[in-house]
Amino acid sequence: MATPTGPSLSEALSRFLASQKDGKKPVEGHQELSRFVAWCGRDQKVEDLSPAEVAEYAESIGASGADPAKRLGPVRTFLSFLKKEGWTQTGLATHLRVPRGRRSATRQSASPAAASTHLSQEGYDRLLSQLEVLKEERHRVVADIKRAMADKDFRENAPLEAAKERQGFIESRIHELEAGLSSVQLLAANAGEPQKRVKVGVTVTLKDTTTGREVVYTLVDVREADVASGKISTLSPVGQALLDRTVGDELSVHVPRGTLNYIVQKIGL
Repeated sequence: MATPTGPSLSEALSRFLASQKDGKKPVEGHQELSRFVAWCGRDQKVEDLSPAEVAEYAESIGASGADPAKRLGPVRTFLSFLKKEGWTQTGLATHLRVPRGRRSATRQSASPAAASTHLSQEGYDRLLSQLEVLKEERHRVVADIKRAMADKDFRENAPLEAAKERQGFIESRIHELEAGLSSVQLLAANAGEPQKRVKVGVTVTLKDTTTGREVVYTLVDVREADVASGKISTLSPVGQALLDRTVGDELSVHVPRGTLNYIVQKIGL
């Protein structure tokens, strides 16, 4: 029996807004939710929304200089709704971390494109697919704007305002993806084989010296990060600490819940 396909982000947003309405009072944060959906791609299936995309969106909000906590609040509620409805397997809201500061967020937002350009073929294809979807959306939003402009009363023309906002985010995302894809270096197919040092694309086996438990991570670009699958970003605390390490190296990593102590047992599959 085939697994039912979940809704698109725009469809999920419509259902969320309908569930939140209280009489005629507009849902708080409606515009922020529209921005988030437009940024990710209105036609993207909810089930395809990745933790990396959510984290990247949070970083982009931090880089904007606006109040990130206030702007990300409605999005966090929306992501919790997606999990509650069973449309996502993981709690994506936990990846919507509020950047610590404007300066830090700006640096982190620029890092993936400037310093970490290695992607697997799978990751490259995913970004390419996102770009194609956005380019199709670009044509539709132009049509939306034309229809909205048919209403001459621009003062109360909410559809026109929403369509223009969506257009701005689509163009920004297209530019970002095109710039990133133009400088991508694809990881070799044998990236999982034994290596002397830890680098992007390599799988690492670690032993927690405190508990004795083994963990296996694969270091990837932030756009491919998926902690549930063992793929950690090179920008994460553990990822940064692992880069250029060799077998036998010991490391201590400070994370929000404390300090992790590891020893590198194996590099490669």
